[in-house]
Amino acid sequence: MNLAQHSTGIRPRLVALAAAAAAALIGGTAGPVAAAPPTPLSYVALGDSYASGFGAGSYVNACGQTPLGLPGILDTKKQVDLVADATCAGATVAVEPGGALDLPEQVARAVASGALSPSTDLVTVSAGGNDAGFGQVAGVCATRPTAECEQFIAVQNATALPALERALDALYGTIGSAAPCATVVVTGYPHLFSPEEETPVLLPVASQTAFNEGTDAVNTVIRSRAEAHGFTFVDLVQKFEGHGLGSTDPWITFEPGAADNLHPTAEGYRSGYFPAVRSSVNFSQLQR
Repeated sequence: MNLAQHSTGIRPRLVALAAAAAAALIGGTAGPVAAAPPTPLSYVALGDSYASGFGAGSYVNACGQTPLGLPGILDTKKQVDLVADATCAGATVAVEPGGALDLPEQVARAVASGALSPSTDLVTVSAGGNDAGFGQVAGVCATRPTAECEQFIAVQNATALPALERALDALYGTIGSAAPCATVVVTGYPHLFSPEEETPVLLPVASQTAFNEGTDAVNTVIRSRAEAHGFTFVDLVQKFEGHGLGSTDPWITFEPGAADNLHPTAEGYRSGYFPAVRSSVNFSQLQR
């Protein structure tokens, strides 16, 4: 074989080797494909005035919704996407004709719109205070002697709490059926007063204690039914300790004549509600 024939035979093999080397080099320098960021949690907010953010100001509608309440705060987090805020001040667990947008109506609307569904990841609920007559109790305890305040709370608890328990069971069952894959977070109610400061603001000190104990009774019912349905109960009493009315740094509203009295302030939602929920639920772990 002469040199011309030899070089002709070698050239195709060199070209093939060079192409293979180039392909290997290109493949070797390409980094791993970046993983897609996790999808934000599909979040639905349900509940009463303590859910809508009443007390914080900057209201956007007649239901007392505000970006300064818990739903608005959660919606600012990158892991959470608020797809429906059905909360409304005055809402009850059991439907009251002619009243606010009550919880069963909120759930029905959220289901009809497709917001509350098997694809929902997170639901927050605050409900029960209106059914237990918080407003009526506050009125009696603010205007009558402590003995009458205590008696009214005892009668109210005996009549309202059994009905509340049944209504919560029905409500939680409906939510669980509509959003079977969701983490459902049920918030209790904070103490509105700090009687340990011995400041007779709005109520006598002894009546403040009685009102707080009445709140504890309502929270016990809410916790019991929430946990029975596999939901996460968030206790707000500890977070608000030392921040009730009568304290030097209250997170509860009270201005004479104000419509949103006896509700958390913007600071109460920001420094009370949000940390309490965040410590109970790991949003990153819930993301898919």
